[in-house]
Amino acid sequence: MSDPLSKKILVVDDDPLITKALNQILETEGYAVSVASSGRAAIDAFQKALQDGAPFAVVITDLGMPGVDGRQVVNAVKALSPATPVILLTGWGQWFKEGTDASLPVNHVLAKPPGLAELRRALAECLPEKIV
Repeated sequence: MSDPLSKKILVVDDDPLITKALNQILETEGYAVSVASSGRAAIDAFQKALQDGAPFAVVITDLGMPGVDGRQVVNAVKALSPATPVILLTGWGQWFKEGTDASLPVNHVLAKPPGLAELRRALAECLPEKIV
């Protein structure tokens, strides 16, 4: 049996259709999902989870959001918890992969919306222990 905390995922996107779809997919896959509709809300939720001793196992964040964007979310997560894996979602995948933000400390970059196989593969690499 796996640690229940290893199933906690924070999904961050300002598009309610994307967060709804990811929430449904991830819950079907057995994860406990929390959704943040902005970068600021995501950083606050991440900090609170750490303070409460129930950290997120993975953060999945959109890149392009108004106000606090995905870059700022990634940097805040990594500053608070360097080992927490981050998956970046972007409609700008080709632009991103061409090196513009190559130094951004993310574990995976997925095109938006991600396919189920891609999402499963990224999560399996971020969470190598078997989750049952």
